[in-house]
Amino acid sequence: MDKDIKVKCKRCGRSSKAEEFVLDSDFRMMVCQNCIKEKKMKNEVYDELSKKKELKKGKIEEVEKKPAGWDKEDEYLERTQKMRMKEMAQVERVDDEKVKYKCPKCSYKFLYNSIKKIPGRCPYCNSDIARFRL
Repeated sequence: MDKDIKVKCKRCGRSSKAEEFVLDSDFRMMVCQNCIKEKKMKNEVYDELSKKKELKKGKIEEVEKKPAGWDKEDEYLERTQKMRMKEMAQVERVDDEKVKYKCPKCSYKFLYNSIKKIPGRCPYCNSDIARFRL
């Protein structure tokens, strides 16, 4: 007799059996099975759209365009090269003495006097000034 009790879902307004309700963390309430199915469908559609956007940007195409013989060592070397490039200081000359320096750790931009070597550290994160080439 208790199995025949129908309850109205607070999210969608449909009525279904009380035993079919599930506590969902995203909705933060008890919802019916139909709401759960709709949520899964929405997530699947969102995932497909995001994959299509990545294809347009060329992120996935880069992975597919790997040359023959590409292996784990090559992937490791590529990752380490990207990390090194990220850690390198980005510098842009302003005049004979001063350069615009971008800190590799905190990405803070400030003027650096390359002749007097002032400031000696990043004013924001207090990290040392890395060597750089102009």
